[in-house]
Order: sequence, then structure tokens, then C-alpha cells
Amino acid sequence: MRSNLTRGLRAIALAAMVISVPAATQTMPPTTGPTHPPVKFYQNPDGSIRRFHNSIVTSIWSGYAVTASAPYSSASATWQIPSVSYDGAPNPPSNEEAADNWVGIGGDGDSTLIQLGTSGTVFTNGATSYGAWYELYPAGAVGISNNVKPGDIITASLQCTAACSPSSVQTWQLTLTNTTAGWTWSQSFQYQSTMASAEWILEAPQVGGVVPLPDYVQTTFDPVEANGQNPNLSLSANGVIMQDPSGETSNPSTPVNGNIFSTCWGAIGAALTPCTAGSFTTPPPPTTASLSASPTKISAGQSSTLTWSSTNTTSCIGSNFSASAISGSAVVSPSVTTSYSVKCTGAGGSASALATVSVGSTTTCHAKHCK
Repeated sequence: MRSNLTRGLRAIALAAMVISVPAATQTMPPTTGPTHPPVKFYQNPDGSIRRFHNSIVTSIWSGYAVTASAPYSSASATWQIPSVSYDGAPNPPSNEEAADNWVGIGGDGDSTLIQLGTSGTVFTNGATSYGAWYELYPAGAVGISNNVKPGDIITASLQCTAACSPSSVQTWQLTLTNTTAGWTWSQSFQYQSTMASAEWILEAPQVGGVVPLPDYVQTTFDPVEANGQNPNLSLSANGVIMQDPSGETSNPSTPVNGNIFSTCWGAIGAALTPCTAGSFTTPPPPTTASLSASPTKISAGQSSTLTWSSTNTTSCIGSNFSASAISGSAVVSPSVTTSYSVKCTGAGGSASALATVSVGSTTTCHAKHCK
């Protein structure tokens, strides 16, 4: 899943986007991308489920899963998208590492799983990509076209709206809201879930094999709900620890108030990271930039004044002209039509702006004859 959804192997079909208004009911989509399958527990030699400090150990899931109040007709979570950096796992599938946050229903001990989440991916060259997605297993993940970025506060919810019985094909309303960016996506699907569990998970997805878990440091879910209520999570009863096939780990904190927790990343070969429930951080304000030309049309030999400004910026650079401060003006005298740009950088990222000065031919007139 990518914010721009342009990369080949993990680029996936865009879901139809609606703003705050549910779309028409759709049947389960075809497999289109990475998968986030039901949990697989590690087992001891005697066949029992492996546990650490009483929490279940798996290869792909970390977080919490509940089954006591089944059937589950709704689940929701709010989280902050973590930044990811390359851990250096050798020969990762598709040359990438990925950490995906999601809320789901089903998948803990059965073969159904409906999910809604976000992903953070880092490639072996250090480039990163972030995206939003939904999945109706066994179909693959389907990308959501709205952009997301690290630091965004996301709320995801799954709500059964019709035929809400495990024996029926249910109708599910999936809603994803990016509070930071100010958008909401919502879509309705038909899917038959066992409704036997609800989960809030940080996962290493599968792309031709389990993708190694990048260094995401910590991610926080605050709060989570199941069937519209506090699930009253317990680390010993509901906690899930991940040890991926490459050796990275992710383990949940003890929950706060039964509905708030974090998961924490651990390096290859290291002990589990001591993890306590964190809080959302306030990301730096976004950088903005503007550039204008006056006049925008001149004749050869004339001049135009470029004026630029920016906010939340530490530096700006100009293309085809000199911009040595975060705001200012410069006089240019192009001989041909020329595009100018300014790129400004700050703690909240970078922003660019463009302005074009058009140059027309000079008209000369002699005794009523012009050329």
C-alpha cells in the first residue's frame, strides 16, 4: 500500500473514494495486493501454543485480540502512523520492510478476516512510502487513494449494518478518517465473517513471504473499541507478541484503562523492548511555499519581479533564479518564456511553487509598416 500507489509489486487497485457519504454495497474484491492473513501461532514441541509472559507469540501479529464477547458486529481504533526506517534485514522479499496498523474482525482461530488500516514501507535504498488500505481475506489488500503520512492521526471502524449473524453474508461499513489531513473515506461491502474475534494489530504483511518489520520505534492505539464498548484488554489474556521470520520483534504494552496500548519494535537478536503505553505526538506544522511573477507577460528586454514567501520553513532555494531567504523578491529578465520554481524546507517537510514568465516578440514599426 502506498500513498501514491505507483509502485509495481505493492501498487494495488484504488478503491472508489467518497467523502463522508457511503458508497453502494460491493461484493468482495479480487486479490490485488499484499495480504494480512489470519494469525498463525508459534507452537511448542508438544503442540501447545507458545507463550511469553503469558502472551501468545506469532510470526506476523502484535497487539491485542479478543474473543470473549463474540459475535463482534463492530470494532474501531485510533492510532498515529509511525515513521519507519530500514532495519537491514538481509534479502527481504521485494526489497522492502513494512509495518501495518489495522483494526479487524475475525482471523483469530478462523479463516475469515476483514480489516482496515495503514501501512509504512521502507525499501533497501532507504526510500519510504505510506498508504491506507482495506482487506477482505482471502482477497488481497486494496489501496485507498487518499494520502497519509507519518504523524497522521487515523480512526478506522468496521460496522456490520445488515444480516449481522455469523451464518449470513453480512453487510459491512468500513470508515477511515484522517483527522490530521481532514478527510474521511467510507465504503460498504458484503462479506461473511465468523465474527468470532476483534483485533487491533501492528503487523508485518506478506508480499511473496513475510516482509521484515522495519524500525517503527513505537505506535499507539488510543482508544480501541469492540461492539461499541471498552474491550477491557488484559496483557495475559489478550496480548499478542510478534517474532517475524527475520528475527525482528514487536510486543504490546500493558493496556491503560483497558482500551489504550502501544506496541514497541525490537531489533534482530535483541530481547523484547520494554514497552509502556505512549501518547500521540504533535507533528510539526506543514511547510508551505508560494511564488508569483509580476508581470507574467513581458517583451524581450523587459523585466518581471518574482516574489516568494513560505511558512514553517528553515530554507528556500530557487530554480532559474536565486532565492537565498525564506521570503523575498528578485528581478528577472528572461529572453524566452521561462518557468521559475522555489522549494522551501522545514521540520514539516518540503513544499514547492512555480511561476512562469512569458516572453513575446518585440514589435517594431517604421512608417506604418510593422515587423
